[in-house]
Amino acid sequence: INSVYPNPFNPSTDVSFTIPSNGFVKLSVYNIKGQEVDVIFDGYQEVGTHSYTWDASNFSSGVYYIKLSSGTNQAYKKAILLK
Repeated sequence: INSVYPNPFNPSTDVSFTIPSNGFVKLSVYNIKGQEVDVIFDGYQEVGTHSYTWDASNFSSGVYYIKLSSGTNQAYKKAILLK
């Protein structure tokens, strides 16, 4: 994951990431309890840099973790929602 911007954010933030090879990726959001609360993207991506917007309008203020899964690789970034 390259960036989560803006961070802190309200109500949406852009998540940018780069993958080294074509394949299926999942970009998901977890709360501080470790529960998956949203899926930003789940599908096939070509090699390169991609960006998606997470609209957190329906979520309460707090700390969330954005997880990128691609093949056997995983990456996390912390995102703070302030309303």
